[in-house]
Amino acid sequence: MKLIEAIDPIVMQLVIVPTIVIGIGIMLALFTKKVYVGPITTMLLTLSYNYWYFTSFFPNSELSFTMVSSWCIIFPLISLYLSWIFVLQPHAIKEYFLPEPKK
Repeated sequence: MKLIEAIDPIVMQLVIVPTIVIGIGIMLALFTKKVYVGPITTMLLTLSYNYWYFTSFFPNSELSFTMVSSWCIIFPLISLYLSWIFVLQPHAIKEYFLPEPKK
């Protein structure tokens, strides 16, 4: 807990949490070869992080629907798009990164 409290909240919310929750969602989508697993996993991880954050840092406040932030909508949408690209369009990624043959 001391390590998490030492991290700047802006860096935590804008860099660390999105990278971890979206990354785990995409990895699970790749392992299962199902696109919908990525956004569902990302949404569950984001909701659990929000629940943990609010109960840890604001223990006396009641949990309400406002606990669901816009990140709980945006992160799964990003995860859906990236899962779709990585699972269903792997040839597009290969074409993008492989150099064109020389003539």
